[in-house]
Amino acid sequence: MLQYLRKIRATFNGGLTVNAGNSQSHQLKIGFNIDKGVSSSPNTADIEIWNLNESHRNSIGKELDTITLEAGYMPPGEQGNVGIIFKGAIRDVEHRREGADIVSKIICGDGDKALRKATISKSYKKGTPVKEVVEDIYKELEKDGVKRGEWKFPDDMPETYPRPYAMCGSCRRELDTIGRGMGFYWNIQNETMEIIPGDGYVGGVVLLSAQTGLIDAPTITDNGVRVTALLNPEIRPNRRVQVISETLQMNGENGMFRVSTCTYSGDNRDGDFKVEIHGEALQGGKVDQGKIGKRKKRKAKT
Repeated sequence: MLQYLRKIRATFNGGLTVNAGNSQSHQLKIGFNIDKGVSSSPNTADIEIWNLNESHRNSIGKELDTITLEAGYMPPGEQGNVGIIFKGAIRDVEHRREGADIVSKIICGDGDKALRKATISKSYKKGTPVKEVVEDIYKELEKDGVKRGEWKFPDDMPETYPRPYAMCGSCRRELDTIGRGMGFYWNIQNETMEIIPGDGYVGGVVLLSAQTGLIDAPTITDNGVRVTALLNPEIRPNRRVQVISETLQMNGENGMFRVSTCTYSGDNRDGDFKVEIHGEALQGGKVDQGKIGKRKKRKAKT
């Protein structure tokens, strides 16, 4: 698929949609910088929209209202690869003048409403399944808009608690505690909760090569690779990319990496329109966690 006609669409839960439809004409300029990762820290987005009229500026919404940002390429006569690159809650909105332009900046966090408000207070008897406890925490997050995504727990995770277990506090803190002890990551991606093993992943694979959007040569890191590619909404944390490059020897199995962090940046007019990826190498189908992974495994057994 040719990648050259950019499309960005912003939708607010109050009914406003900027750059609706698939038309390339008469689009307002939208720029963005979005950071996502596998940790429980919320994904963040800074989104800027140029020259909204007064009515539309007032329709953006207020704190904790929802915004959805879609982006990708729309080749003529093809469906393209436009997809959601961020869905979350508004944290703040500001409007400023730049010469003759009015720029509206929207600062956002993924799953902010649930992460701020959801709490749990509950105790469990000996022998309670670990997954049951996680389900109970999720039900509290669900009340504040978080949906359930793919959940994949470690194969060697204990099935039940050997002693009584109690929780009292924020759902985010309680999930962090369980995840550290049991060896899994949990995170919210586009207001959807996902779980992966510390050495695992979910979902499919995106192929990255010079023909499919790879920009410049990958950079090898201590535990994987750093890659820059043309923007592709299918590249997300918790999933895999397969990097094909003739310029250097890849250190992952068949060039396969789990996306641990990614940053989307660009606008629909000019300049960058890309995703920067930090991928962790896969060996034997699992992420090579090194010393960090060994410490987590030891802690999970205690």
